Amino acid sequence: MSSATTNTIKALETFFGGFGLDVYPEENVPNGATVPYITVQLIAPGWRGKMPFFARLWYRDYNYDAIGAKADEIRDAIGECAAVPTGAGAVYIYAEDNFVQFQPYRDDPTLKCAYLSMSLMAHTD
Repeated sequence: MSSATTNTIKALETFFGGFGLDVYPEENVPNGATVPYITVQLIAPGWRGKMPFFARLWYRDYNYDAIGAKADEIRDAIGECAAVPTGAGAVYIYAEDNFVQFQPYRDDPTLKCAYLSMSLMAHTD
């Protein structure tokens, strides 16, 4: 894995780890993990490349208050653009216009998932 890829992945883990929840790579949540947590699509665009990516918030509740508040907290932290420094540059996170989309789970009415739509640009070596 190149240092640019490693730096980008570490920057994503750092950013999403700052919200007081466990963070796991998408599709690699450990057995026994309990909600709430965040899953993150780990991607590494080419230098100065910009590409879409997503994270998902997972909560267990009968309403959307807590998950909605956490989505708002992440959106506020991104602002116009969140710049996350790396050892060799920075990773820039942008919220898309359709930033939060709730995904229903009919089999379990207490499981809530918020899909967070973003773009990522990396300036790393």
